[in-house]
Amino acid sequence: DKNGNTLLLIMCYNNSEKGIKYLIENGADINKENKNGKTPLMIACSKGNQNIVKYLLDMGADINKKDNNGNNALHIA
Repeated sequence: DKNGNTLLLIMCYNNSEKGIKYLIENGADINKENKNGKTPLMIACSKGNQNIVKYLLDMGADINKKDNNGNNALHIA
């Protein structure tokens, strides 16, 4: 979209566990950020969905990646 959100990022905003798993299993970039530097893990943390956060971490999401404000997923959680 106009904010650089990929389908995976949008699925994270919508807490769509099935959609997230499908996209990652089919090659979606788990660490791709939007124009604000937000990653799927950061968005999942902001939404408070522990199942999605755990899944993203298990699949190799980068917990240390920082957004445009210098925050990582731990700051957002």
